[in-house]
Amino acid sequence: MIDRRSFIRKSGAAAALSVGTAAGLRAGIPGVEGASYPVSKPRILPRALKKGDLIGLVTPGSPITGEQLEEAVEKLENLGFRTYYKESVLSEYGYLAGRDQERADELMHMFTNEEVKGIWCVRGGYGSIRILSRLDYEKIEQNPKVFIGYSDITALLTTIYEQTGMVTYHGPVGTSEFNKFTVKSLEEVIMDPGQKYRYPYKRDKDTVDNPEYDRYTIHGGEAEGLLIGGNISVLDSMIGSNFEPNFENKIVYLEEIEEKTYRLDKMLFHLLEATNLKLAAGIAMGVMGGCNINDEPRLTLKQAIRDLMEPLDMPASYGLSFGHIEKIITIPNGIRARLNADRNFLKLLEKTVEVW
Repeated sequence: MIDRRSFIRKSGAAAALSVGTAAGLRAGIPGVEGASYPVSKPRILPRALKKGDLIGLVTPGSPITGEQLEEAVEKLENLGFRTYYKESVLSEYGYLAGRDQERADELMHMFTNEEVKGIWCVRGGYGSIRILSRLDYEKIEQNPKVFIGYSDITALLTTIYEQTGMVTYHGPVGTSEFNKFTVKSLEEVIMDPGQKYRYPYKRDKDTVDNPEYDRYTIHGGEAEGLLIGGNISVLDSMIGSNFEPNFENKIVYLEEIEEKTYRLDKMLFHLLEATNLKLAAGIAMGVMGGCNINDEPRLTLKQAIRDLMEPLDMPASYGLSFGHIEKIITIPNGIRARLNADRNFLKLLEKTVEVW
C-alpha cells in the first residue's frame, strides 16, 4: 500500500499555517474560524450502463503493470462491456501513473469522448488528489458518465460530485476481486434503474474470528441523508484544501486499511475537529482491514471508534460490507439513503442511474 502518512503531515501543517486562506474559507464549522462550502449543485444522474457499452480505463493515482491492465480488461469484458484505454494508462513517474497533467488529461479525455459511456479506475494507490485542480469540472458536468473507483479515488469521487452535482460511484477498481457478491451489488447500482436497494451484509467463514469484521452499533437510531465518504486517510488529506468535502446532513461512509489503531484514531479525531463531520446525519463504517494491530499499550479498534463516535449523538454503525475487502458493495455519492444503526443496514431511497 502506498504510504500517505508524510503527505498527510505536510498537508495538515499547511492547513494550520493558512489562517487567512483555507481556515478563513471554512467559517461556520464548530471550533473552526471561518468555514463555508460551495453551494450544492443540482444533482445529475449518469446514464445507466448496459452490456456492450464502451468503458474507458484510467489510472489517476499509482501506476499499474501490463498484467494488471489485462486483468481489468478481462473482468470488465466478462461483465459484457467493451474496454478502451490510452497508452498513458501504463505511464510511470515514480509512485505515480505519469505526471499530474498527463493523468488529468487522460481522465478528461474519457469524459469528453462521446463513445465512452463509463469510466473505470484500474487501481487506487496515491495521486488522485494531485490532479483535482487540473480538471475541467464544467466539461465533466456537461458529459456525465458512470465513474467508478475507491480508496485513493475517494478524492475524485467526492470532488467531482461536489463540483458538478454528478453522482459518482464508490465501487471496485479493475484490480479488485469481481466475485458474485461484488458484481451483484455493482450491477444493481450502475445498471439497474430500480429504487430502494437495500445493501446486503456478507461475512465469510474465514473472517469469523477476525474482530475487524465484527458488525456492531456505535450509536443507535435511524438517519436519512445524501451519501458521501470514502477512505479516511484520503479525506483527512483533503482538510484545508479547496476540495474539502461537506459532510453536513449527509450519511458519511468511511473505510480504511492497514493503519495502526492510534493512527486511525488520530485521523478520525482530525476529521471530527477540523471539518463539519459532527454535523453529519449519520456515519456508516465499513471494515477496517488490518487496523486492529496488536501493539502495546493499545486500545482495540472497537474501543477507539466507540470513544470518538459514541459522544456524537448520531446514528452510527460499524462493519458494513465495503472497504479493502473481498466482498464489497457499490455506494453512490449524492443519492439519498437511510441508515438504521440499530439493525446495521443502509438502504438507498432513490434510483442511482438514469435510463435514457
